[in-house]
Amino acid sequence: MVVTLRWTDWYWDPTIAGTLALTLVLYLWVLRQFPARGHQTRYFWLGFLTLVIALLSPLHTGAAYLFWLHMTQHMLLTIVAPPLLVLGMPPGLLGWVYRRRVPRTIHRVVWSPVVATLLYNGVFVAWHLPAWYDATLRSAWVHAVEHASFVTVGLIFWGVVAFPGTRRPLLAWRLVMLVVANIVSFLVGLTLTFAGHPFYTPYTQAPRLWGFTPLEDQQVGGLIMWVGGQLAYLVPILVLLYWFLWRERMRDSAPSEAAV
Repeated sequence: MVVTLRWTDWYWDPTIAGTLALTLVLYLWVLRQFPARGHQTRYFWLGFLTLVIALLSPLHTGAAYLFWLHMTQHMLLTIVAPPLLVLGMPPGLLGWVYRRRVPRTIHRVVWSPVVATLLYNGVFVAWHLPAWYDATLRSAWVHAVEHASFVTVGLIFWGVVAFPGTRRPLLAWRLVMLVVANIVSFLVGLTLTFAGHPFYTPYTQAPRLWGFTPLEDQQVGGLIMWVGGQLAYLVPILVLLYWFLWRERMRDSAPSEAAV
């Protein structure tokens, strides 16, 4: 059986749409309490738009038929939307968290390079195990939990890496986090690309879209995770290194400028 995918095939799920609307309301509340700085609101809107594309656009509809579309969706939910949303958060929000006992306790537990890295990569690998992955394609609720967990651990991971406040770990720790995530994405993508058979049963039974066989579909998805992941993690690594070198340069030039 052959199916088609049109630009008008948006997935208007009331639960997802309602969650996105609530996210927007909460962010507007945050902005009223803690004014944004610089381009923070632009980062948030880009991240929010990424969530809308990943969860409501034809990309979500097509993910039921093609593994590589699903992998593209997963990358948007883990590597693109979360860091943009994190960069859109005003630094003053962290002070609000620390003034409240329960949020402060949760923050202290998860705001750690080791914990954030384990959660982020553990959730990523677990949902790509065949049994768990097949369950997401057979149950809308399991699928929703998968996507929610991707965004949640993504916010934790990228919050430790990139939150624009002062409570951040050393640069070395953040680089290690990015390198580990890069390696994990590489290994999973490599496994999918060079596998000799399809891993996920629902995609062998799904109607064919755009002429991809199940194995070709899986190989393209693996390549997207492999190559796309390498590029996606390389960008923040280079940004952090540039920031470190710029900071060192400014520190070295400060005494000479003061002497003048």
